[in-house]
Amino acid sequence: MTEPPSMIGKLSVQYSHHPAIKALLKLIPGWSAADTLLQKRADEIKSDRLKVFFDELAQGKHELTDDLIQSDSFLHAYFCTLRAAMNCRQHEKIQNFARLLDSSLDSSLHVSDDEHEELLALLEEISLREFAILRDLRNRELANPRQKGENELQHAWRYWKDFRTATVETYGVPDESFNAFMARLERTGLYLRITGGYLDYSGDIGTTTPLLARVIALVNET
Repeated sequence: MTEPPSMIGKLSVQYSHHPAIKALLKLIPGWSAADTLLQKRADEIKSDRLKVFFDELAQGKHELTDDLIQSDSFLHAYFCTLRAAMNCRQHEKIQNFARLLDSSLDSSLHVSDDEHEELLALLEEISLREFAILRDLRNRELANPRQKGENELQHAWRYWKDFRTATVETYGVPDESFNAFMARLERTGLYLRITGGYLDYSGDIGTTTPLLARVIALVNET
């Protein structure tokens, strides 16, 4: 009796038209035979995550050549990214991991091995809601350019009230927890509260950092 194809085998057939992806699939350690319902369900979850990852990678802007996928630098980045994807249940995050890996192939973006690891760890750690809120804040910053003679706090004041309202109403952050929520985002390095001896300022307003702009560019987020 012929054994049913493995999950890796099924994905290999699906990507038969994409030799580089098929070669990368072969590097994934084999899974145990699905001899229990639990193992079968685990394999289904792994297969789903792999499909999301490789679908996104296959749509990337940069060609995966034979020479590239045999390089130590790429293989290290690939295995780090694959591990992150396999341990993540959120499709959007998995897609971001794949986009980051694709962007690291662009020599004009100058993504070092260390930076790739650091940004991958950051994307793993930050929640999708936190990332969405930071993107919203950056969009408001860009939509409201700083005016001549305006200090950092005065600039932020112009859109902060609307930003806070949107964060509470759109993203479900309790109004009484808003300041603490934003302060917690400083751990990521993507956001910093404004400091200084401003009159009647409690220190609860902040701005996004150049690191957020870098992350957004590398995962092709707008």
